[in-house]
Amino acid sequence: MARPADFDLAAALRSPSFTPGARDVPALVELVIAGDERAPAALAALPDARDAIAARLDGDEAAHARLVGALGWIARRGDATAAELVIAQLGDASPRVRRAAINALGKLGGDAARDALIARWDASDVVPDERRALAEALGKLGGDAALARLRALDPGGDAELARRRDRGLIVADRTAARGEDSSIRDDLAPPSPVAVTLSCKPGLAPLLVDELRGKQIEARASDGASVEIALAGPWRELWASRLWMRGAIRVPRPDGDLAESIARGLVAARPLLAAWTRGPIRWRLEVGGGKQRSLIWRVAKLVAEAAPELVNDPTATTWEISVADGVLELRPRRMADPRFAYRVADVPAASHPTVAAALAFAAGARPGDRVWDPFVGSGLELIERARLGPARSLAGTDVSEPALEAARANLAAAGVTAALELGDSRAAAGEADLDLVITNAPLGSRIHLDAPALLAQLLPTIARRLVRGGRLVWIVPAAANAHTPAGFRRIRTLDVDLGQGRSPLAQLERI
Repeated sequence: MARPADFDLAAALRSPSFTPGARDVPALVELVIAGDERAPAALAALPDARDAIAARLDGDEAAHARLVGALGWIARRGDATAAELVIAQLGDASPRVRRAAINALGKLGGDAARDALIARWDASDVVPDERRALAEALGKLGGDAALARLRALDPGGDAELARRRDRGLIVADRTAARGEDSSIRDDLAPPSPVAVTLSCKPGLAPLLVDELRGKQIEARASDGASVEIALAGPWRELWASRLWMRGAIRVPRPDGDLAESIARGLVAARPLLAAWTRGPIRWRLEVGGGKQRSLIWRVAKLVAEAAPELVNDPTATTWEISVADGVLELRPRRMADPRFAYRVADVPAASHPTVAAALAFAAGARPGDRVWDPFVGSGLELIERARLGPARSLAGTDVSEPALEAARANLAAAGVTAALELGDSRAAAGEADLDLVITNAPLGSRIHLDAPALLAQLLPTIARRLVRGGRLVWIVPAAANAHTPAGFRRIRTLDVDLGQGRSPLAQLERI
């Protein structure tokens, strides 16, 4: 297709829908030379790009360096000839070109790149800027030979070289540790009781407190979205609770300089981290307030000096660390959560499993329950009700066959039997044949309907089918919860935030 005369390739590269073609290679080479940041990646995906770049490597120093960087992009796509061309640039007379080659090889990886950089490190004519780039690149590549050179380096009075050496050592140790699996143990008690914060959907904290206390775990709500407990046993004890989403261990953070206090707090938590981690103890630090890279690197350096077995690794992390008032929060990452393993299928606007569990917990379990979910979706409410104890029957209705297919898959994975029906719940037949109606009504931006009107039309069916003393537990739009429906008594209402604003979780009884 012909392009308009005023076609601007640089502007087109800024559009996610634009894909350059082979005809754009010469122009993309010119954009690389001009310093366009998008051009190297676009060029790397095109045939003949390597040869087009190689033909222009005799230009001025700035252009030459930028083209070497573009060759690095091509080399990272598996082009061995491009990698050889980048390695050859380590012998260029220009320090700027050599630095570009060093940076490209540090990102490329592999034995050939490492050997070439070590050979350059050992050369007698390495200038300071080049030495700094080499320290950073060798840290990324790792290996015994690279580590030996970094550890033996005396930066003298070059503070930037010292910083890059320290960072290189941290990154190299991180890379070396990735060869061994790392995960969290949930089967061991901590060395001493630990304070744990369990987070839930905002508004569900009162239910979570009740659920935990029913499991003989003393708890208190710190706010509407979190609960605090003291954990003396293994983490797996917490799997008995189904209403929380994320857990964090809170450990003291000493007063003083922020980086030093974080590092001291993390090092002090070493016995717990060691006891609960299989393999290398990998951690990453999350700090709010914008870019904090210098703080994170400083903390990593301090921790590496005091406890080298604690490996800073933001990619393959085992423990995520965040800073709160006076404490550090340690969140276990690589630990299988068995509670909702049955969830093998999903549909738009389906309940989060902890929300389904909250509905079931609020409803309670009676052995003779005849249960119906009029908007069954992926079936989670029925499964969570079954998890609480036996029921006489479980049934669900939905107008979507894909939703029913998802529900069937989840029910089968959970080992739960339920009768599912395709149809409009408002037309469901039956007279006083239900003890519990439990549902999360269709809400959210992905559901295009008048939810309050739909629920108003459904209420007569629910009222007709629920026996006296039967329960209706559902999450509805605020507009549908303005008053208690005729024939019902309100037991409890909790305002829950499901990401689309507050929605009442209402617990009603048929009178």
